[in-house]
Amino acid sequence: MPDHASHHPALWTGELVRDRLVEAFEIDRRLPRDRMGKTGSAWPAKPIHEFVDVVYWNEGEQREQVWQSWERSASVSPQEITRWEESLAWLTWLPDDERQSLHAWALATATNRSVSAILRKRGLARTSFYRLRDKAADSIAARLNSEVRWRTNPSP
Repeated sequence: MPDHASHHPALWTGELVRDRLVEAFEIDRRLPRDRMGKTGSAWPAKPIHEFVDVVYWNEGEQREQVWQSWERSASVSPQEITRWEESLAWLTWLPDDERQSLHAWALATATNRSVSAILRKRGLARTSFYRLRDKAADSIAARLNSEVRWRTNPSP
């Protein structure tokens, strides 16, 4: 898996998109869950402090206190949450068959599950499944690259 220190590469490829989606599902597994098994808020709840505790705090000290208390208990970083949200939003850009294939592949890869079970369940040939997965990842990469070009060279 590539280094995720650079949030956005200079040029997106299908492989980078697939890597980011696998990472998104790995992050998803570490997010807090509520009792029903659905994703709860990944952001920290506002800490409860007595009035006397915060009287002499300035905004920077309070913010630092909140982040320090949250980082001690959180299993994901704010940067990971941002990448997670961004990556999963990409799937909405795709037609159903491509989205389902890319989603299923990334989830299976992130959870170390076999893709064969997905293929049997959907009745797809392995080549068709991977063709849809690659087409979906390449479509996302093309859209991301066009957005980067537009932001750097907006036409009047």
